[in-house]
Amino acid sequence: MVWKEDIHISLTIGGGFRIGSGRAGLEIDLPVVKEYLPNSKKESYYTSNFSSSLRGILRKSIRRIAQSTGLSTIANLEEALFGSWVTELGSRKKEGKIKIKLILPSSENIKQYSRTGIRIDEIFGSVAHQALFTYEVLEGMDKKLILKFKLTSDFPLSEDEAAILLAGLNGLTYDFIGGFASRGLGLIERVEIDQKFVNFAKPHLEKYLA
Repeated sequence: MVWKEDIHISLTIGGGFRIGSGRAGLEIDLPVVKEYLPNSKKESYYTSNFSSSLRGILRKSIRRIAQSTGLSTIANLEEALFGSWVTELGSRKKEGKIKIKLILPSSENIKQYSRTGIRIDEIFGSVAHQALFTYEVLEGMDKKLILKFKLTSDFPLSEDEAAILLAGLNGLTYDFIGGFASRGLGLIERVEIDQKFVNFAKPHLEKYLA
């Protein structure tokens, strides 16, 4: 049997969340990224970087779990799902099956505010010169941010591919997404996975974890 349908997941993020723009702002030293919504002139905090961030931590979750469990025998399927790593100049990257898309909410329930941080000198362990800086943080309702994603596959997933993908998704709980994880931002407090996919993949996963 194979899995041919989309997989819907939901992440509950606590402690604040940020994906930085990588450049200083005018009023905030480290602002968050904003993009224009498709077919719209409105800027949004929901950016394509959300999907790429999830892709990165999901791949790391699969690798971490596979290396320490019976899934090590099928750990090579990580590359089939996510593609090859490009490590040499001019090398050709192999594309993976999995595509991740952020599901935009009907309305933006995001609150943005700034925090103040202190830079520490990495050599001396003391407060650095011009230490104070400001950075933007995002939160949702009740200080929780709910992010919903859709995982699609260009080709049907095998039973083993579904098993290792489910293991990686389960392993996201209490991981971190986005930047400033050392400051407690981006903590994934809850992962909800399409129950139909769970019912399909769980029996195959349990064979390797038994």
